[in-house]
Amino acid sequence: MFLAQVVGHAVSSFSHPSMKGYKLLLCQALDPEHGLTGAPMVAIDLFGAGLHSKVFVSTDGLGARHIVHDDKSPIRNFIQGIVD
Repeated sequence: MFLAQVVGHAVSSFSHPSMKGYKLLLCQALDPEHGLTGAPMVAIDLFGAGLHSKVFVSTDGLGARHIVHDDKSPIRNFIQGIVD
């Protein structure tokens, strides 16, 4: 799990069936000074995070697959919480 900032959203005309109906956001990790670092990644959002929100992202692929109820889903990341 790591602290990240929402930098955008993902839109797809075709995706794995397990991701249908889920909001997908682009999240970029934050360094200790809260600057953006690394490449953005896609994460499932269950909490309604908005653009520029600070969030905790989990990279637990097993947990993400449980969320979408599909053991063969390619999804790996999900937002675990929004930081106030």
